[in-house]
Amino acid sequence: MNIVGMLICENGISEIVRCIESVYPVVSEYYIMDGGSTDGTWELLNKYKDIYDLTLYQYPYDGNGEQRNRLLAYIPKDVWVVNIDQDEALNNSIQRELPNFITKIYPNVYTDSKRELPLSMHIPNLNLVQDLRHFDASHISFFASKIFYNDRNLRFTKGYHCTIAYGSNELENINVISSPESWAIFHYAHLNPDRIADLQKDNESGKRKYDIDEWDNSKKKIEPILERWII
Repeated sequence: MNIVGMLICENGISEIVRCIESVYPVVSEYYIMDGGSTDGTWELLNKYKDIYDLTLYQYPYDGNGEQRNRLLAYIPKDVWVVNIDQDEALNNSIQRELPNFITKIYPNVYTDSKRELPLSMHIPNLNLVQDLRHFDASHISFFASKIFYNDRNLRFTKGYHCTIAYGSNELENINVISSPESWAIFHYAHLNPDRIADLQKDNESGKRKYDIDEWDNSKKKIEPILERWII
């Protein structure tokens, strides 16, 4: 069973290589769509294109769901897709185990005509620093669209944290495949000093209003990573 990567990105020069290097070991090809980067991200991707087997596209960013659907149109059907963000990374356990894990999924899971919902893997997404913009109470969340099976008329729904669905269905329902407890996706967003500086600048200029907890890392709680997620 083939595995490919997909990534929409923009102005991620300080973090995108970390993301790509975490996904590269488990995918046969990596599809990336840049939204119009001005910080050198596009040039960096082209520099590493052949090293990481990247297939690159560029289109002005107009929303997460729209951009992901635009990229999804280039991706083959009947493959598993790793779809993490530029500020995320697969942990070591996923890198070691994902290809073999997929071979153990019963074939009738894919072909069952009675299955009405997309297939996705249930994997914890760990926010490494407390971030109230992404998680209200817990630093652990789950997103259906991080590792999924691309079949039928699958597409992304609208919205910032868009999910996957078949056809025009907007219901956030999926068929979940449980993953090993050692699997995790690390979310580095607010460990990026450039991003913190931009938030603070926007806040001070009045361009956007953020609570102090959203840009001042001295006010944030550093969350522990369980041992099973770092082996």
